[in-house]
Amino acid sequence: MSRPRYRRYFRHGFLPQLIAFEACLRLGSVTRAAEELSLAQPTVSGLLRKLSETVGSPVMQARYGRMEPTEAGRGLESLCTEMFEAIDRFDEARDPRPAGRVPEAASAVQ
Repeated sequence: MSRPRYRRYFRHGFLPQLIAFEACLRLGSVTRAAEELSLAQPTVSGLLRKLSETVGSPVMQARYGRMEPTEAGRGLESLCTEMFEAIDRFDEARDPRPAGRVPEAASAVQ
């Protein structure tokens, strides 16, 4: 089934944009988001700009020295939560080991 309305999200790399947006939202800073994602600050700014273009309106704004979501950004916040929880469920279904646990065979140091 073809879904042409989704094409704009595919074309712009929507998932990396959402990852940068979520980090910026959670940390309140483009610089801190860039550090956490191991990206340059201009790269994260560019991802946020592209996300705003994809959505059709700004998603973040600077307010009192902290980045905060706009009205459109607040709508994206719930989308991010749902998407990332779905990705986590998918990963857990494929690998039932708790996150951060090292397999026993890999933990033996000789």
